[in-house]
Amino acid sequence: MSGKFPITPEGAPSLATLVDLLRWRGVNDTDLLAYRFLENGETESATITYGELDRQARSVAAWLEEHAAPGERALLLFPPGLDYIATFFGCLYAGVIAVPAYPPRLNRPVPRIQGIVASTEAKVALTTST
Repeated sequence: MSGKFPITPEGAPSLATLVDLLRWRGVNDTDLLAYRFLENGETESATITYGELDRQARSVAAWLEEHAAPGERALLLFPPGLDYIATFFGCLYAGVIAVPAYPPRLNRPVPRIQGIVASTEAKVALTTST
């Protein structure tokens, strides 16, 4: 091997970015498992296929395209899980820079989030309904 890790699946055209790869897999490997989330690192609590991930990422990207310009930053306030992954890919699709952070809670107060927003100049924030 030449030291490069091939990201292009066998039979696929040359895929230069993660967006290209997800788009290709979303069409060609629609029902193939993309991610499995293990609660506490042990118990499977959720899965997502490439088709579902592609659809969710495109939905996030559509929202972002209405609310943020390419190159702007989006604060991602998600607990660990598959929602974060779909939102991260949505940022890639929209050309928005993802700024991941844990949501505020008692031991992570709001001033921490305000500091992140100030230092990154995030234009939007995305999170779960909870």
